[in-house]
Amino acid sequence: MSSFRNYNNSNNSNWNSNRGNGYNRSNSSGGYGQKKKRSGAKFTRYVNGKGDQMYLTTGWKVTKNGLISIKCTTTKDSKESDKGWFGSVACTFVNVQTGETNFHWGTMEAKTGKVVIDRMAMVINPRAKNGGYAGTFIKK
Repeated sequence: MSSFRNYNNSNNSNWNSNRGNGYNRSNSSGGYGQKKKRSGAKFTRYVNGKGDQMYLTTGWKVTKNGLISIKCTTTKDSKESDKGWFGSVACTFVNVQTGETNFHWGTMEAKTGKVVIDRMAMVINPRAKNGGYAGTFIKK
């Protein structure tokens, strides 16, 4: 007979699931204590068919009215300032469920792709932690 005990038997294999210590609690997103992501953003530079370098920031946001898709791009009227910001950036908001489309003008930081839309007090920031942010502009 063996002198060691088998700790992997069926009586001990699920030791944590029967304990009331809260280690197996999960939220609706399936994670352990993590909040569900509600917005995101991405930044891309590309060259259009005329050979001009263009800047594109895309984002998304979940609201009580559904998923909002955001697309902000520089236009032929967009000029870069001395501080590195583009004016006249065209931003289109589309509600994915209803198909409703809204248009707003914004400004974009050329280096990071961050877009600010003052009229809506909104920012789309691709460099925010956890995959970007699209939402209310909060001054600190």
